[in-house]
Amino acid sequence: MESKPLSDPRDAWPALPLSSAQVQVDLRDGRWRIWCAVRAKWVLLEPEEWVRQHVVQALVQSGWPVARMQLELPVRFGAVDGRVDIACFDRSGNVALAAEVKAPDVPLDQRVADQLARYDLALACPWLLMSNGLRTAAWRREGDGLRVPHRGWPTSEG
Repeated sequence: MESKPLSDPRDAWPALPLSSAQVQVDLRDGRWRIWCAVRAKWVLLEPEEWVRQHVVQALVQSGWPVARMQLELPVRFGAVDGRVDIACFDRSGNVALAAEVKAPDVPLDQRVADQLARYDLALACPWLLMSNGLRTAAWRREGDGLRVPHRGWPTSEG
C-alpha cells in the first residue's frame, strides 16, 4: 500500500508579501521543515516560524548580518520573563533591534504592541519591529529618546 505524501501546510496559509527567495522548505522525516538561517538547522514548519524566517531574510536584505542575530533572546522586565523573537546586535554586542513575530492569522493589535513595549523597557534598543508577515510595523528611537514610526525596514548601522 502506497502512502499519500503529506500536503504542504503553506497551501492553507496566505501568501506573504515578503521575499521568499532565500527561505527553504523541505519534507524531512515525514514532517515539513524550514531552514533556519540563524540557528543553521532545519526546524518544524509552523505558521509563526514561516513568518520568522521571512522576517530574518528581510532583515538580512536590509543589512543586518545573520551572524549577529539571536532567536528567542531571554529578557526580564520587572518580575516577568519574556523572549524576543528576533534580536539583532550591533558590533559592540548590544541589542540594536528587537522584533516580535506572529503567525499570519494573529492581528498586530495593542496586545502585541504592549508586548514589544515591554521588551523596549528591558532593552532600550534603537529599533523595534513587529510583523505577522502580512503587516509589519517598525519604530526608531530618536535622539530625544522618543519612538517614531519608520516606513520600510530598519537598517543596520554597520
